[in-house]
Amino acid sequence: MIRWIFVGTIAAAAALAAASGRDAAFACNRTAGCAMDVLLEDQEMKRDGRMDKAIQAGRANIEAFRALQAAQQHSSASR
Repeated sequence: MIRWIFVGTIAAAAALAAASGRDAAFACNRTAGCAMDVLLEDQEMKRDGRMDKAIQAGRANIEAFRALQAAQQHSSASR
């Protein structure tokens, strides 16, 4: 559950950052607020598979980073 909260928080931050970059005067004055938009987008991402793809891409990125670190450590240790 905490993982989904974390993923939702990351998705919300990314959505807000992308939205604020488009318009310098970004403001939300709707009754439910912009947080509801983020929650709805999060639910849509879970339904259509974009969330799983993003998680898989993140895991692959972490593995690639760890492999790069290991290779760098190995090359610096052999010098």
